[in-house]
Amino acid sequence: MEQKMKQEMDLSIARFIKEQWEREEEEKREELRRKYDPKERITYTLEELIEGIQSGRQYLYTLLLEFEPRELLEGRLTIPFIKDFYDVEQNEDGVVLLASNLRKVVFSVSDMPCTKAKASLDKWIAQTKEAMKDMHIYIKPGKKAAVGNMEYFCYAAPTAKGRLYNVVFRLQKGDRIYAGNYSCPEEEQKGMGLLLEAMVHVIEKMNR
Repeated sequence: MEQKMKQEMDLSIARFIKEQWEREEEEKREELRRKYDPKERITYTLEELIEGIQSGRQYLYTLLLEFEPRELLEGRLTIPFIKDFYDVEQNEDGVVLLASNLRKVVFSVSDMPCTKAKASLDKWIAQTKEAMKDMHIYIKPGKKAAVGNMEYFCYAAPTAKGRLYNVVFRLQKGDRIYAGNYSCPEEEQKGMGLLLEAMVHVIEKMNR
């Protein structure tokens, strides 16, 4: 009986030592990952990403992105188009959709005649929040800005495929209003998310 209890105790100690060793090894691997992961070491500013997009080339960590002007909606709107990036390109009934399934980035935009004074930025955000609430999606709007004739705000929202970070914008150009949205996974907010925000700024510059 004592021999059996001793064996069980020895096994328990061995399991404990093994589990502790595995935890320590996992912590070491995580520390190395953080140390050498470019997403942990490299940070960007909005201004440098805007400059990179305008120059036509911008690294996002180890990913080289190349941009060119692209006219959409029968030439009414120009955007910085990422070359060799999107695997979905649709233009139906005045709505443009671009998507990269690999990078989980989506862009959509449509336009309509501007027939009345648009709501203020804060009211537009509140209206959007209420519309999402009606669909049982609860959002907490974050950064907001007005640049020239462009207004935008950012928020994260849950989806069936995980939480997405969104940059929603509206641009008044001539007698039309352009409403669009960029989105990417929420965990990419500091990298891809900031790049998408920079692209909104460049859209404003391209359509002055």
